Amino acid sequence: MSSNNLASVVLRAGRKALATPPASTAIRRLGLQSTLSRAYWWLNYRAAGGTHERRVGDVEVAFRADSADEFRHYQTLVDERPVLADLLGRLKPDDTVFDVGAYVGTYTCFAAAALPDGQVVAFEPREEKAARVEANLAHNGATADVRREALTDESGEGAMATDGVAQLSTDGTESVTMRRGDALVEAGEVLPPNVIKVDVEGAEVDALRGLAATLARPACRLVYCEVHPTLLDEYGASEADVREMLNDCGFAVETIHDRGEEYFLRAAK
Repeated sequence: MSSNNLASVVLRAGRKALATPPASTAIRRLGLQSTLSRAYWWLNYRAAGGTHERRVGDVEVAFRADSADEFRHYQTLVDERPVLADLLGRLKPDDTVFDVGAYVGTYTCFAAAALPDGQVVAFEPREEKAARVEANLAHNGATADVRREALTDESGEGAMATDGVAQLSTDGTESVTMRRGDALVEAGEVLPPNVIKVDVEGAEVDALRGLAATLARPACRLVYCEVHPTLLDEYGASEADVREMLNDCGFAVETIHDRGEEYFLRAAK
C-alpha cells in the first residue's frame, strides 16, 4: 500500500471513530463539526497530492484539485453519482451533450470520456471555473468545447454573484456573457444537443426557455435538470414552471434523485 493510500485509510478510520458516541456527542456540544470536517478534507487533499480518480460505471476520470473544497467535490461527487450514472448509461456513441453550468467539469469530463465519437459542449461563464474544466479535460486527454457563456433566455452582458451560490444577479461582481441556447444552435455555433444537463442555481426556467426550440427538436431526447426550490423565486419562477416547460417541449418528466432541498429531474422523449 502506498503512503498516500495508507494516509487515506487512517483518515477514514479516524473520521469513523469521531462519528460514533461518545466522541460525536462531544463534538456536537462543542460545535466543532464544521471545523473538523474542513480539517478532514484538507488532510485528505494533502494525502492524495491533489489528484483523485473516480469511476462511475465503466467510465473512469482523474481530476486535479487545487483546493480541499475541489477535492471534496470530486471525492463525493456532491451526492450526484446516481444522476451521473443514469446519464452515462443512456448515452449513445455519437451523442452531442450540453453541460449547462459545468462548474469545474465533472459531468463534462465523464461525458467526454464516454463519447469518443460524440461531442460535449460545456457552458461555464466564470473564467476561473472554465479554466478548471479545460485543465481537467487536458489531464484526461479528453476534448470538449468549453464556452465561457451563461445560457439564459436573452443574449447580452450580465453579472454573476460569486459569494456563496454562483448566480446571475444585477449586483453580481463578475461580468459574464449571456447567450440564448437556441441562437447558438440556429447560428451553427454549436451542434444541436441530444442530451442536456442543467445546473444553474435557480435560473432553470430561464435556461430552458432560451433552449425551447432546441428542446422541441425530436433529436433532443434527454434532459437532466437540478431543481433549486429555494432559489427559483429569485428568478420569478416555480417548480411547476420547470416541469411545464419540459412537458411543453414534449418530455415526460420524473424525479430521479433527492439531495436535501434540491432534487433532480430526468425528462425523456
